[in-house]
Amino acid sequence: MATRYSRHSGSRGIAAAPVPAFFLYGEPLQAPDERLVHVETIAARSHLHDWNIRPHRHRDLHQVLIAERGRMVAQVDDAAEALRAPAVVVIPPGIVHAFRFQPGAVGIVVSFASGLIPDLDGALDGLAAFLDHAMLRALDAASVRATDLSTLARMLLREFSRSAPGRPAALRGLLAALLANVLRLAHTPDGLKSNPDTPSRELVARFRRQIEEHYRNHLTVEAHAARLSVSTQRLRRACLTAAGQSPGELIHLRILIEAERQLRYTTMSVSQIAYHLGFDDPAYFCRFFASRMQVSPREFRDRDCATFAAGRNGASA
Repeated sequence: MATRYSRHSGSRGIAAAPVPAFFLYGEPLQAPDERLVHVETIAARSHLHDWNIRPHRHRDLHQVLIAERGRMVAQVDDAAEALRAPAVVVIPPGIVHAFRFQPGAVGIVVSFASGLIPDLDGALDGLAAFLDHAMLRALDAASVRATDLSTLARMLLREFSRSAPGRPAALRGLLAALLANVLRLAHTPDGLKSNPDTPSRELVARFRRQIEEHYRNHLTVEAHAARLSVSTQRLRRACLTAAGQSPGELIHLRILIEAERQLRYTTMSVSQIAYHLGFDDPAYFCRFFASRMQVSPREFRDRDCATFAAGRNGASA
């Protein structure tokens, strides 16, 4: 049975102090990379912190934790639950979470950028809506054995740890297969159930879906709020509470992810990309991009091409 903590429960509450935002736990925030798939064992990071991962959030990363052996206490917002492996935890971007693991716990943590979700959702119907909700659940061992979850977890970890041609595509394919198995568990009679959403999380999930539909139209925050039938102030409070970012920051993040994708995968000029993203002035798009990414769009494209070439040459050496 879940143990719950009040937001006013003093030092024990997960929100009792300002909650830091990390790229990965303990690492400073970075500009978004819509291709990112990061895989590591539970032990790799938690043993450095006495198996205790303190409350934090990630701004643009989804995380799926697969526990194969051992116990843990997982917290999401103000709810805490003791879990025995096998277990799975799903954390959407912006959700405050923490873990206390039994020393020696075995499993993996897969972190991946929100920019991958549209493509993954196209292959796995309903995945985006599923990943919108936090979940922490123990699994039935027999149900897990009926899937390829453990095998795929090991394959993902092995693929991440090596440099080989086609590695990014292999990681995305294995990630899609892993998430498909999590979805299968969710649809079994005794399968996974998401934690009940708070009103703020539900509103932010709706807001993210609306951003996905309209980010090229550059709707104002006020226009988004009106479409959601809430006040601008309520939308702002919900975003700050559930995602740790303002509504405008969430809108800008989605535009940046798409800009990065177009710069990386298309041959469109910077001006063409600006117009494609709904900017009237390519110069303003360049300033918008550079102020948030610390490089110009052209520099970003050149650097990414150089990184790709270096990786290809290293893999073939």
